[in-house]
Amino acid sequence: MSAVADFDAGTGCLSFRGELTIYEANSASEHLCSAFGTGELRNVDLGGVTELDTAGLQILLLARRLEVPGSETVALVNHSEAVREVFELAGLESQS
Repeated sequence: MSAVADFDAGTGCLSFRGELTIYEANSASEHLCSAFGTGELRNVDLGGVTELDTAGLQILLLARRLEVPGSETVALVNHSEAVREVFELAGLESQS
């Protein structure tokens, strides 16, 4: 199953569902950039991510580095088990 991304400008939430792997990295990056371009992106919901590899992890690390108006950073929220496992393997669990 490919990754699906939905952006709700009202809440500023970009939600990913499905696999976030090398095969979906380009599409995921485009969704992230598009949501960021609205000026409304505040968080990325990862509760629906079923698989994550290093390409997907790079997209998420990019998302965390984005600054939104008011000097806030984009938050990664609602981590699925797949996301928690990869963050733990990468030594990022305390930073999620």
